[in-house]
Amino acid sequence: MAGIGFELRKILRNDSYFGLLQGYAYAGVIASGPWILSIIGVLLLGIFSLAMTADHLPVIQFQVSVTYLIAFSLIVTGLGQLIFTRFIADILFARRQAMVIGALLAMLALTTLVATLFALPVGVLFFKNESENYVILMEIGFVELCNIWILTIMASSIKNYKGLLVSYFIAYASVVGIGVLLRRYGLDGYLLAFDIGQALLLLSLGALVILQYPGSADLSPALFHNRKPFWSLIPIGLIFNMGIWADKIMFWFYPDTSGPIIGPLRASPVYDVPIFLSYLLIVPGLAVFLLRLETDFVEAYDNFYSAIRGGAVYAEITLAKNAMGEAARRGFLDIAKVQGVIILLSIAFATQIMATLGYSQNYVRIFEFDIIGVSLQLLLMSILNVYFYLDRRGRIFSLVSIFLIGNILFTGFTLWSGPFLYGAGFMFSLLITDITGLGLLNYDFAEIEYETFMNNDYS
Repeated sequence: MAGIGFELRKILRNDSYFGLLQGYAYAGVIASGPWILSIIGVLLLGIFSLAMTADHLPVIQFQVSVTYLIAFSLIVTGLGQLIFTRFIADILFARRQAMVIGALLAMLALTTLVATLFALPVGVLFFKNESENYVILMEIGFVELCNIWILTIMASSIKNYKGLLVSYFIAYASVVGIGVLLRRYGLDGYLLAFDIGQALLLLSLGALVILQYPGSADLSPALFHNRKPFWSLIPIGLIFNMGIWADKIMFWFYPDTSGPIIGPLRASPVYDVPIFLSYLLIVPGLAVFLLRLETDFVEAYDNFYSAIRGGAVYAEITLAKNAMGEAARRGFLDIAKVQGVIILLSIAFATQIMATLGYSQNYVRIFEFDIIGVSLQLLLMSILNVYFYLDRRGRIFSLVSIFLIGNILFTGFTLWSGPFLYGAGFMFSLLITDITGLGLLNYDFAEIEYETFMNNDYS
């Protein structure tokens, strides 16, 4: 995201409150990406549809269905997202931009194949009692989302942030607008609207990427020649996404906290409502992540390694190293400040928020745990982001494994303990992972010169 971050940072140079607000608003929407924007679109469609129809069941079934599509498409594409990101980064570093489109088409073809091979048997085995239209629309939506996650990797590097914003707006406005128009067709109408919106987003993102990286679509063997595959990124991407969704899935299928919705799909209203509201409240932190940590740290990172490659003296390298460490710490602190304010306000007004939205006060404590948890997740993403730039894949694997295992164990304990601790498992797993990550990062920054000169492979 550094490429688009540098473009957005130009807005902040206007030295006005409007420019500041505009820059962070753009950054928040772009950094949120299709994941959180999908949640917003689905919630808005639900709100409008519920106000216009007396039959609420299709709306609930639609919202739950899309949630599962998002969750499992992220988990499945987690296998290839990071290794593809690294591959594209190496191509760009080698100044072979003309090869980007060929690599992207190859990845989209592979993603479509894997997503289809996953969706078809799942539809046959687990949704055999549902209508054929429902199964087909779900399978189409799943394949579309898997490809969107891949395209989002490329879209986040482009400089045309206004085009990206327009693409997001058209896609999710279409989901809401078409969904309202097709509400008389019930669940099938809502899913068709969702699939149309995702198709529009796929086409628009693809067009933006082609405009940014014009080149040949030739899938030449030279594309892969002398390029080392970083296989360790495959389990890292899978484990991280499983870690994010582990607590949600456990609540969905624990009998005391969930109920059946459609086919094998279950939902946990007592947990789903607070956790998804919490994800909406990390948008300000995501904006800071993009404009401060992602952009400022990348600039300092480039200066440090340019000094090494340029044969700078030790004193200059040390200054560049200190500046890089300071950029990371400043980014973490800025994120902590923004999300700290969000946490305090959310906890202070949690009762009013739930009452205004029409939800039970039983959700308040879970919401408080969850808003802390998703803020800690943002901090973990920031720590991992720094480690990705430092190419410390061993560290990343350890941290995401701690997160996944901790989330499963702590969430299991809270489910066994009862409602008082619901949501605390997710929070505590991230707290432990973040403390571990910050400690390791502090140590690694102190040793970074040695690691840079003496060890070229951190896998």
